[in-house]
Amino acid sequence: MTTTPDSLRQSIKEMLNSQSLAVLATNTGSSPYTSLVGFMASQDLKEVYFATFINTRKYHNISKDSRVSLLIDSRTNRADDFKNSSALTILGDAETVPQEQRDTLRSLYLHKFSHLQDFISDPQCALVRIRVTKYIVVQRFQEVFECVVQ
Repeated sequence: MTTTPDSLRQSIKEMLNSQSLAVLATNTGSSPYTSLVGFMASQDLKEVYFATFINTRKYHNISKDSRVSLLIDSRTNRADDFKNSSALTILGDAETVPQEQRDTLRSLYLHKFSHLQDFISDPQCALVRIRVTKYIVVQRFQEVFECVVQ
């Protein structure tokens, strides 16, 4: 990856569009807590969304501390991952999507995850928005690039 802002943003978009799952890190108050989530990102890279039931540990953690991190990667669990895979860390603040925005965003989420219709339609399921502050891209386990979102 080159380090120009445009090429970095393009690489971030490609990673976000090619992957469906991310590891979400939240804060329990005494330690980090991680969860696997299905995500979608806005075209302008300013927001990332995931769905979760409101009675989960991740949702409770976010209600206490909105600061979160997501990790997305391109590994294939092969030896060449050490030189070919990339990882994308997303830092930001999470909040529940307000009811008036939920239907539009739910439709976009279902476009990517049509098999989750019952899950996202459940009244106990919340759509969570992460307002991204920074992307960190790591390639070959040592090349690090940062993109601050404004």
